[in-house]
Amino acid sequence: MRIFYPAFDRAGLVRTLQARLDRLGAALPLVRVVLFGSCARGTHTVASDVDLLVVYRGAPRPDAYADVKRALGVPRLEPHLYTEVEYEAARATVDRMTRDGVTLFEQPSRPAASPP
Repeated sequence: MRIFYPAFDRAGLVRTLQARLDRLGAALPLVRVVLFGSCARGTHTVASDVDLLVVYRGAPRPDAYADVKRALGVPRLEPHLYTEVEYEAARATVDRMTRDGVTLFEQPSRPAASPP
């Protein structure tokens, strides 16, 4: 009988993703990146996918999914992509999904425009 183990443990996966965020940031203008699901909770198995929330600035990009997969190069990666506008519209649902997640990147809040 063969026993298979996940390619990464939780800490190793977090380190790998963090080390590759610069590549992802070169491909997309990042706002927020969160590892969530079983990999974030440390309950993943060899059959688990790697759920990753990626929020980026600008209009939807048809190539964003491929860009994320290429930049991060993690087996079984399942990016969940939102533009800032899409994220704000679905924020309550997305925040529930990622509640137990590991925030890998969060752009500092932009200051409100000051009156003239």
